[in-house]
Amino acid sequence: MVLAGLLVFVAAVGGAAGLGMVKSQVSQIPRVSVGLSLDLVGTSVDPESHSSSEALNFLLVGIDNAAGIDPDSPIHIDRDVNTLLTDSVILVRIDPEADRVAMLSIPRDLWVPIAGKGWSERVNTARGIGGPGTLIETVSEFLGVPVHHYVEINFAGFLRIVSAVDGVPVEIAQPIRDDSLGLRIEQSGVITLDPDTALAYVRTRRPLTLVEGGNPANDDDWVRLGVWNDLERNQRQQEFMVATLKRAVEKGIRNPLTLRRVANELLDDDNPSITLDDRITVGQLVDLGDEFRSFQVDEIERYKLPVVDATIDGKQVLLLVEEEAQPALEFFRAGSLAGVRVRLLNGTRLGTVAGVEADLERAGFSVVDRGNAERFDVARTTVRHSEAAAGKAETLARYLEPAPRLELVAEIEGADVEIVVGADYAGMVDSPRDSAS
Repeated sequence: MVLAGLLVFVAAVGGAAGLGMVKSQVSQIPRVSVGLSLDLVGTSVDPESHSSSEALNFLLVGIDNAAGIDPDSPIHIDRDVNTLLTDSVILVRIDPEADRVAMLSIPRDLWVPIAGKGWSERVNTARGIGGPGTLIETVSEFLGVPVHHYVEINFAGFLRIVSAVDGVPVEIAQPIRDDSLGLRIEQSGVITLDPDTALAYVRTRRPLTLVEGGNPANDDDWVRLGVWNDLERNQRQQEFMVATLKRAVEKGIRNPLTLRRVANELLDDDNPSITLDDRITVGQLVDLGDEFRSFQVDEIERYKLPVVDATIDGKQVLLLVEEEAQPALEFFRAGSLAGVRVRLLNGTRLGTVAGVEADLERAGFSVVDRGNAERFDVARTTVRHSEAAAGKAETLARYLEPAPRLELVAEIEGADVEIVVGADYAGMVDSPRDSAS
């Protein structure tokens, strides 16, 4: 996961020159064909025409896979080397125009509808069910956020990046132990974690801590730490990623020669530990490097999803508190069609709005409510919007066929815009018109 983070964030901490130096190494990273699952509306996949001002969401995925790791490592305990569960999922947004970088951790036990399957499961199963494309679509559809690029890493890659920066200093608030992962840190303070300890530290879900004045050798003096859920684990992962990036900067990752050395250590391997989507280009990373040349790692914003515990079909899962989640998700939706929340109203006697809803969601808009209009003799489709949502209404109108009427109202509660479907509705265009009229 951290290697994936480094590859994405290197644009923010390494600079274009360094990325140019490692172009040949990056070009050798294996690709996975997920282009059809990515949201490429409004973004360029051509390195010659790519605009460095585009805001992009990267889905960073850590795979619970120990391939390539020493057979004697404790990580192999009760583990199938071919497992396809996702151990961690982080959505990262890089917005050059706003000069912002943010990360949103998605708990592995989050209960979600699996894209294209008609049933729900924990989000960490989606990749194993249908591959990376299914995971991308599941996250995008459930959270209503676009995913522009995909980066995947296994445990071996994590160990390599920690080794490449000579360990990662982490502030340990109190002793922590998890025998199932081989984790045992008996003191507090800033401690430089070696690769094996670091991996166990970010993965533990049931850690113990030492009681005050306790004896580390006495098992009875170790008690439960925290509430044992994904949220605490997500926080450790975010903190560790930032600490690793700081360490990389301290070790000279902004120096092109240092970046090349690290890239050689990480990427020149018979068993690749990192995979990229088939649309991302080195040119895009170089553009981001130009925009974020002076960006400071401490400025990375961190978000978490509000969830509650639940039991479904005998499984301990987490349910999203959707209303509370919206503020955290808005930044990751900004500038995307998924960021346009639509209330759909039927204004004719010709039938329901089910077909229109399918058209909107297929295009990428978020339908949050549907119902009937005040009357059923509406001739021309109308898009209602408040002054604050004028831009979103304009974007939506450019997709409707024929061009709808725009109507300014004081407020629309619970949505950004309302569509009153008229008798003239003829579908949606594949590419937006230059203007809404």
